[in-house]
Amino acid sequence: MAVYDNKIPNNLSKQNVLIYIMPQKIQKRRLEDMKIGAKKKGIQISPNYCSSVTHVVSEFTNLEQVLRILEVKTEAEIKDQHIVKTVWFIESIKAGYPVSVEIQHKIQLIKPREEEKNVEPVIPEWACQRATPFKHFNEQFTEPLEILEKYAELRDQEQDYSRALAFRRASCVLKSLPYKVTNISSLKNIKDIGGHSSRVIKEILEDGYCQEVEDIVNDPWFHKMKLFSSIFGVGPSTAKKWIEKGWNNLKDINIEDLRNDWRVIWGVAFHEELMDSVSRTEADVFAQIVCEEAEKILPGVCVVLTGGFRRGKPIGHDVDLLLTHPDLGSETGLLATLLQRLEEKELILCGNHERSSFSPEVYQRDFKLSMRGQLDHFEKWLGICKFPKTFIEGCSDILTKINVATKSVIKGSLDDCEEPKVKLRKLTSKTLSPVDIFKSTRDWKARRVDLIISPYDQYYYALVGWTGNKHFNRDLRLYSQRVLNMKLTSHGLYDLSKNVTVPASSEKEVFENLNLTFREPSDRNC
Repeated sequence: MAVYDNKIPNNLSKQNVLIYIMPQKIQKRRLEDMKIGAKKKGIQISPNYCSSVTHVVSEFTNLEQVLRILEVKTEAEIKDQHIVKTVWFIESIKAGYPVSVEIQHKIQLIKPREEEKNVEPVIPEWACQRATPFKHFNEQFTEPLEILEKYAELRDQEQDYSRALAFRRASCVLKSLPYKVTNISSLKNIKDIGGHSSRVIKEILEDGYCQEVEDIVNDPWFHKMKLFSSIFGVGPSTAKKWIEKGWNNLKDINIEDLRNDWRVIWGVAFHEELMDSVSRTEADVFAQIVCEEAEKILPGVCVVLTGGFRRGKPIGHDVDLLLTHPDLGSETGLLATLLQRLEEKELILCGNHERSSFSPEVYQRDFKLSMRGQLDHFEKWLGICKFPKTFIEGCSDILTKINVATKSVIKGSLDDCEEPKVKLRKLTSKTLSPVDIFKSTRDWKARRVDLIISPYDQYYYALVGWTGNKHFNRDLRLYSQRVLNMKLTSHGLYDLSKNVTVPASSEKEVFENLNLTFREPSDRNC
């Protein structure tokens, strides 16, 4: 790494200092505040870059980027100027005068890494063949690309699925790189970086931001779509209809229009809490309670916390628990009894108990992959639970009774009736509505919970599927079909050439069956 260092004297007075602040990567409001702050301190600011400027202030981290934006060809042309980080400007404003430029203030000339410059990285074609950690080197590119993906997904029109998928693939491959991208040429031979994604990355490298992404972030339609589609039970289609009705926020939603969907009614009422992040501590406490209760019902039961938490994320928006038992068939009836126990502990707010719809034909059936993932046929309960606030402290003591007024007004969420679909009771003067319950004084928070029951012979495929993430699973299933001529679902693997299912007795064996290197859950964060 080379360090840019000139020999300009540091003891300059305010009268001898003229500062140019590069606007790239600095929000307009912040830029104006910086200029106002300098004016109050009597420090001169130049509206444009010119030869009389003594200090160039920038948010860029590489001198090469600064020179390119300033249209300066060589370092010799700026030998009489300081090129400094914004930290120098902040220290100067605090001091009331231009402080001395020290080595920590200077923007360095960063040479391309040897692995980027001399060696073309070997990137496996499929996401399921790559290690994709939760923390990586290229967030400055992946976050804008995923905004573009989200925008395409919410538009939900012809070609938008393929556009969204292209941005996700580009983001995924960037997450897998073992270095930070500083030069667009280092990505030229990577298949999943398409033309549109390349332009976005190049613009960010040169300007610090992508104008297309900025326009989306500032688009009122995008914000309304994000808000409405984040409600439990609401997808892009419903969100669009609400916007067409002139609804702009939660207060505009007419509850009377939602009577046919219990998820949306409760989702709207508890949206504020359901959008709060669930901590790993809360998830672990609830999982332990479920494990203890399930063990009382069916000794030897296995309960695993899946989803983002299993992939190493510290927070999430829901808690997914996968349950099974080595004695195949003994899991039948477990969920209904478990839900009754959780209801007795007043941990259930509302939900839907779905019966298993699995049949052997599922193994061979054509499936449709979408941005929202692929549905499975397991017995499951999808709903909202009441997490006592002590959960966040790691305390699982739930003996203190929750106020009886907060009991669920859902009928059929726990019963063993012929039709397991949940129906809302008609609200009476004696029954609190979801909104009333939300506003009531209580010592718990609403949290989204999924409880999934898997037969043991399908369990390890279910574990891979419910661990995720969605793009890893999508690529895994496409790879299975296109490369191996096999059908992969959360229920199992079917060899289309031999017309047989391929069993797995461990998660590693699932990968072995697919001729893939095993990836730890923490490396599946595509």
